[in-house]
Amino acid sequence: AQASFAHTAFFWHCAALPSRLAVAMAFSTWTQRVLLAALCAEVRGQGLGPVDQCPGSVNVMGAGTATLVATKINMPGVPAGPVKNVDGVVMPEMWGRAYLADQCTDGTYDHNQYVGIPLLGKKFIYTTDVSQAGCGCNAALYLVSMKQNTEVSGCEDYYCDANNVCGVRCDEIDIQEANKFALHPALHRYDDGNGLAQGFGGWVRDNHFEMTSAEYGPGARCIDTNSPFKVEVSFPVGNSGRLASMDVRLSQQGKPCDVSFRMDSYSHDAGFEHLSQSLAAGMTPVISYWKASDMLWLDGPGAGGGPCQQDDMACGTAPSFSAFAIEDLEASNLYP
Repeated sequence: AQASFAHTAFFWHCAALPSRLAVAMAFSTWTQRVLLAALCAEVRGQGLGPVDQCPGSVNVMGAGTATLVATKINMPGVPAGPVKNVDGVVMPEMWGRAYLADQCTDGTYDHNQYVGIPLLGKKFIYTTDVSQAGCGCNAALYLVSMKQNTEVSGCEDYYCDANNVCGVRCDEIDIQEANKFALHPALHRYDDGNGLAQGFGGWVRDNHFEMTSAEYGPGARCIDTNSPFKVEVSFPVGNSGRLASMDVRLSQQGKPCDVSFRMDSYSHDAGFEHLSQSLAAGMTPVISYWKASDMLWLDGPGAGGGPCQQDDMACGTAPSFSAFAIEDLEASNLYP
């Protein structure tokens, strides 16, 4: 019933209003407008497949087995795409979004069932394949404070983030928003939708890219995005007992170099006081895939040198996420 209602409401929005602009303007936030316009085009073209709410489990080395919970509503009144799980390889199809949980109950969403992984002083590791995700495509893995959120949200699954996509805000740490040309980790306090990003492509901290297309991208010498690569994100603790930085390392088997950088300040959360509390309390990993014709904030030229001039949304097949692990950090384990 939930999925049927969402599809019915969505088709009404797309069919009854005279243009994509009119549809988009009915929604209050920029993120909702972009998503709705793109989703209307998607449904007019080919539609979305059925969603299996409980697509199985994945092993998280160092933390045990986690169950996947897929949402049926991407944003209020808008259906989600399916999320596939093949032997622990998670593949969100376009507009799909899934959460790691302790258990999944088909037909019911319960914030108490989501995992809340305490990552302060730990490292989160996984492998991703974004080889089919072109300009305007966003293969994402991020952390939000969903387990602590008691508001059901407009997506009826307790989803929350810093951009208020489903009507509830919470802290958000983007480990990866990426395609084969660009990659951003980002920090968001619950009331900071823009956040602070670093990486390659679009708009980043101090307009400084951490790598170029020679190090990250199709055929690049360090991270050739035509093939899967490994992501390691560490949350070391400083002398204050709070988060010292978010440290990112990308690596790929057989390559002569890694890409690594540190996110060590965030003006919207001085001293990381707020995000430290969320990381210590435990955050829920989210995996998603979406697209937009206006994603140059992620993959555009920025102040110069970014990879995409326009977002053609050639998104191909689903990205993948696999080989999840959590490790403790040594006190001195800070990436250069």
